[in-house]
Amino acid sequence: MSKRALFPSIWINEFNSKSEFDANGKKLKDFFEVADAIDDKLLTSRHSFHLKAYCVVCQAVTSMHINWHFCGTSPSGDVNPAWTETAICEGCVLNSRMRALIDLLTRLKDESEIRRVFVAEQTTQSFKVIRSLFKNVTGSEYLGPKFSSGHIHPFVKSHSLIRHEDLTSLSFPQETFDLIITQDVFEHIPQFSRAFAECARVLIPGGRLVFTIPFFPERYETTIRASVAADGSIAHHHPPEFHGNPLSSQGSLCFQNFGWDILDHLKRSGFQHVFAAMYWGPWQGHLGLPFFVFSAAKPTI
Repeated sequence: MSKRALFPSIWINEFNSKSEFDANGKKLKDFFEVADAIDDKLLTSRHSFHLKAYCVVCQAVTSMHINWHFCGTSPSGDVNPAWTETAICEGCVLNSRMRALIDLLTRLKDESEIRRVFVAEQTTQSFKVIRSLFKNVTGSEYLGPKFSSGHIHPFVKSHSLIRHEDLTSLSFPQETFDLIITQDVFEHIPQFSRAFAECARVLIPGGRLVFTIPFFPERYETTIRASVAADGSIAHHHPPEFHGNPLSSQGSLCFQNFGWDILDHLKRSGFQHVFAAMYWGPWQGHLGLPFFVFSAAKPTI
């Protein structure tokens, strides 16, 4: 028996729409009540602390650091850590969100042959882990509008070369990749549906897009926080929100907060078998809920 098999799966369920999510309201309410009670017992201090848990990346029990950076307050006044961004494994240094995605990728790898992979990042620890999972991995970063997709640029910080790709205008031929992976990227792309369509174009039939995003499961409709005007200026419809960027200390502007209609956008962009996979499992350092990894497949015909 493998080490991994000794620990229960973190995957709770897959949802194809908000209506399906809402239809399971009673079951989810009961589950959330139990999970919240467990999480509350683990939050023993207002200070940062460590939790012993199994890491799917390290394939070992490690110490995971939980802090209160970016913590938020719910409408009811409850204060919680930013669960997706914390529980950082001291072995691989990946947070909860990143390790959940790796867990799903590992399962996909076990189920089917994946030959060519594109990852919309290249300078991160996550990219190094993903590159170790698959034989042929191409990574990239977004360097700004003055570059053309496919441009190779020196990266002074690591004395290496990085590839620039704009997800709305990829440089790759159609049907190039078996798998595309992004982590918290689409919220920074004002034309996110165009990016979905480009991902579908460069995937082979049956290929899959797997990604994470900040997601608001209580909403159906995506909230547009900012948009780009015809003259290139940015119009803010809500107070500006910036997220971390591995290439810039200024961060990246968040253009939208996604709701369940993202699944409809994916379908209209050429995908099928679209779902949000919900995960939770303190035995693997995944606390707080509900959180999801998204998956969409290109039709085979």
